[in-house]
Amino acid sequence: MKPKSKDSGKLRIGDDWNAIRIIALSQSNPLKAIAEFVENSIDAHAKTITITRGKEHGAHYLSIKDDGDGIPRDEAGLPDFKYVATHICDSIKRRLKADGNGSGLQGEFGIGLLSFWTVGDRLTMTSTGTDQKAYQMTMSKGDSRYEVSPKRILFVEKGTELKVAPLHTNSPSSAPSSAMPMQNCISPNRMRVPG
Repeated sequence: MKPKSKDSGKLRIGDDWNAIRIIALSQSNPLKAIAEFVENSIDAHAKTITITRGKEHGAHYLSIKDDGDGIPRDEAGLPDFKYVATHICDSIKRRLKADGNGSGLQGEFGIGLLSFWTVGDRLTMTSTGTDQKAYQMTMSKGDSRYEVSPKRILFVEKGTELKVAPLHTNSPSSAPSSAMPMQNCISPNRMRVPG
């Protein structure tokens, strides 16, 4: 049998989790991560975005809270956190732009959420369902798992809150030289970004 003179095919990822880790670790600037989070709020039609850096239970945190559309909902009317967590690099915004419906949208690669790894250890994202109850998704740096659960809160609000805690201190011995301490990136109070 004569050997093939040419062979071709399509590239594919062999190890999904390793690829996700590489993408997350390739983002090294915490300020760019914060910008990604704010752009997500803008893309969700938020009129007000509140950025808070604070301290809770002895640990610094960063919160980005908006009054936008919230996480898109699944068929049951619940925030579709499963889609968010299982479609890294598969941006719905890119598809909207390709269909001509994404005018003004900022994101397109589906990797912005992973940038929380440059900011802190754990991300908690909260949004409401059509049942007017709050739900949250939690992800941790370096862990391939995510968890979705109901969140007990006194008043349900429209929009999404993204909270990262504890923030990285980025001491010289534990961080790349280009990284800056997260505590110095934003003043310890609130900043409102009107829409």
